[in-house]
Amino acid sequence: MNYILFAVINIILFIFLISKNKSLFLKYILVILLALIILFPKESIDSAKEGINLWIFVLAPSLLPFFIINDILVSLNLPADISYALSGITEFLFNTSGYGAYTFILSIFTGYPTAAKIVSELYESNKIDKQEGQKILTFSSTSGPLFIIGTVGVGMLNSPTAGYILYLSHIFGAILNGLFHRNFKKTNYNNDKCDNHNTNNISFGKTFSEAIKNSFITLGFIGGYVIIFSVIIGLLNCIGYFSILSSLLQLIFKFNFKTGNTISAVIQSLLEITNGCNIISKLDISFFVKMIIISFIIGFSGLSIIGQFISILYNTKISINKYIISKLTQGVFSSICCFLILKYINGTIESFNNIYKNTYFNKYYSILILIEILLMLIFILLLFVKSKQNRHPPA
Repeated sequence: MNYILFAVINIILFIFLISKNKSLFLKYILVILLALIILFPKESIDSAKEGINLWIFVLAPSLLPFFIINDILVSLNLPADISYALSGITEFLFNTSGYGAYTFILSIFTGYPTAAKIVSELYESNKIDKQEGQKILTFSSTSGPLFIIGTVGVGMLNSPTAGYILYLSHIFGAILNGLFHRNFKKTNYNNDKCDNHNTNNISFGKTFSEAIKNSFITLGFIGGYVIIFSVIIGLLNCIGYFSILSSLLQLIFKFNFKTGNTISAVIQSLLEITNGCNIISKLDISFFVKMIIISFIIGFSGLSIIGQFISILYNTKISINKYIISKLTQGVFSSICCFLILKYINGTIESFNNIYKNTYFNKYYSILILIEILLMLIFILLLFVKSKQNRHPPA
């Protein structure tokens, strides 16, 4: 029975991908999903509960405060201040206006899908067009330190150092991805849009209320995707979809058991990032390979997060196909960066806790912290200088 369901699902998915009339086959997919929910009610409910727990206890506490603060900052025109201050840097590196810098800075601290929310708001307020929004997403669509260092590094790999390495690889990979895509299409941006409008008459109470409302709406979209993808993955596991896939890969390509399971786990990881990283962390493969695979998965983000981006960016007309391609290249760049960092550290890859205690690593980690503080001070100084120039324009 499981093999029949496996064959039917794959046939419909294949036809769905190549067919022009996708709505018809989407109906078939949804009917199968509904049938599986009826056949496996307990498993469906348990999977939904896992998704709800992930949404309420992990995503909401980490994302909601940042969403609210970002909405207030946008109303106070801080993105325009940052854009004006850093426009030269982003124009040189990524061929975008300074709004890319604001999006990137917030995204690397908050994670998915902050970049989508910011780009959507900038587009709707006519600060950027869809082409610039597309380009900004190539380097600012990132995960955050709470997930990479805390959830993956400490929680799954039992090593904070592994989390720091993954986070650095992820940031460097995003920057390289932005450089890679900077000249693919000419962007007609205008830094003159970054003007400072008067914010003295803004009602904080009204702004705060609107920020809370908008943030909860966005969080609701995210929760819906997390829950439905948790149910889909749970149901696919119920019918043994990934186990059958692993067996077929071993049979067709003559993979050994370990390789077949690894490829099957990677495919499963492409659906949802959290479950995917957890599955990879438990595989019987070297720590080195685990790190590189997880780095790719975090860079790609998974179909669940891509779905969240689609819902948030719906009104921007940004090409989803181009966005998915950029996420694939970001995953590749992140894994390459992870490989190079691991090779540079060298020696004690199997035991990252030893690296964490190693003065050699701590020396470079301390240097990294000092560089971040220095960059923040330079950034504040730039804002101060630009604000002075605005108040006292040259005669």
